[in-house]
Order: sequence, then structure tokens, then C-alpha cells
Amino acid sequence: MPSAASHNIDDYETLLVTLQNVLGVVVPDEQRSNLVERIEPLLSAYKLESLASLAEGMAGGHADERHSAILSSVLDAISQRQSSWHLSSEVKKLLHNYVFAQLPEKAKILLVGCGQGQLAYLLAMEALGYEHSSGDVKQFQIVATDISSESIAQAKSATYSELQLAGLGDTYRKLYTSFDNKENNGQIKDKVRQMVSFSQCDLKENFQPLGAMDLIICPEDLVYYSNGVKAGILQQFSELLKSGGIFVTGSNQAVVAFSDDLERVEHPAGLFYRKKK
Repeated sequence: MPSAASHNIDDYETLLVTLQNVLGVVVPDEQRSNLVERIEPLLSAYKLESLASLAEGMAGGHADERHSAILSSVLDAISQRQSSWHLSSEVKKLLHNYVFAQLPEKAKILLVGCGQGQLAYLLAMEALGYEHSSGDVKQFQIVATDISSESIAQAKSATYSELQLAGLGDTYRKLYTSFDNKENNGQIKDKVRQMVSFSQCDLKENFQPLGAMDLIICPEDLVYYSNGVKAGILQQFSELLKSGGIFVTGSNQAVVAFSDDLERVEHPAGLFYRKKK
């Protein structure tokens, strides 16, 4: 198989066009530098000689098992994020200074793009931290999704290596994980695990069975999709949200232009969107 450096620029452009036409995916400029690195292993896996042949396999003359497998593998490869214990400071400020207080007891929260579970468990820890500091016991229920079934399986295990746990702050690590020196890994404690359930989810498909939500958090996944696909995803989000429900996403995401049901709210705690009543 050719090296990443030897791929023809025309083949690369063909792949980008096919990604948009077939999957509705637009690879952001900042993600393109490592696109080939993520995609290239699929050439060996499917015995393909070039990015153009991969694009041809994605387009396909007819739907069959190989065609479906290639599409699924490509989407997994380009949307897979580096799993980490990281919520942006803007999102954390918004949650702690406004959103958590507004949610009802046992509110249902959808977290989109949880990776291998770290982000979902961190959100649960943040909620527990809010309860401890405010004295307001909420008992939130978090539904966390990701397109990768392998990531979801890892998330459900709630077990992470010492290296994986290194990114979690000392306070949360001591409070919410138990470390097994013999196995050299850590387990998320039950009080956190019981707050979170996981589900494999493709945003381009119907995900309404997840049920009504009080809050949806989609930190970055929207950036991967073309405007037409994004509009459909946002419509589904608005349908999932209860009246007055809150939608939180990255600051670089245009939302109002794609959904008539979500109103932009610029609050002192931060920017979010609310489902119109």
C-alpha cells in the first residue's frame, strides 16, 4: 500500500467529494491534516490500492455487504475522536452557573459523541460535584452515544488503564475511581456508572427511540456534516427536546439557521439554545 505522503492529490480530492456526496460528511480544514492517517489502514483492510479506489468502493454500483462495511468503516475512522477527560471551560461554566440548576430532578441528558466513555463519566462527575457544592440533589440520567460500537463497548466496561486515567484530575480520580494495582487499571465507581447508559448511534439515522430529553450536549460532532445533513440532525435534536429544553454545542456551530424550533440564548453564563415552547 502507498504511504500517506505518496497519495495522489486528485485521489484525495475525489475522496473528499465522495465523503460529502455519499455520507454527507464535510471534513473540516483543521481535521484534514490527519484524514489520510485515519483512512489509510482501510486500504489494507479492504485490499484497495488508492484513495480513489476507496472512494469508488464507498460510492458502489449497488448496495451489498462489502459496500456497507466500507461505508461504516470510513465513517468510524473519520469521526473517531481522541477520547479524553475534557469538557471545554465554556461548557463547564455554563453547566455549573446556569444549566444544572434549571434542570428538573431526574432530568434526562443526551451526550452526543462520548468516545470511549470518558466524556460521559466526566459529565456525571461534574453533576455530582454540582450537587455536593449546591446541596441540590438532582439525580440526573445521562444517555451517552457514539457512532463506534467498539468505543461503546469500552465505555460500558468503565475500566481504564493508568495511562488513560492520567488525564482525569486528582480530585475526581480519588473520589470516583478505584484502582487495581494488580491489574494496573482503574474502575469507575458505581455512583457514577449508575448515572450513565450507553447507546451506539448514527446521527444520520433515526435516533428518536432514545426518548425525550431535558438537555442535549453535542460538543463537536456537527462539524463533520454538510449543511443538509446537519439540518436533519438538528431537527431530530429539537424533536427530542422537551418544551423549554436546552441544547449546548460548540461555539463554532451555526444552529439557528438550520432549525426554527431552537432559539439562541446569550446568557451571562454562556451561549446555548432553547427549545421554543
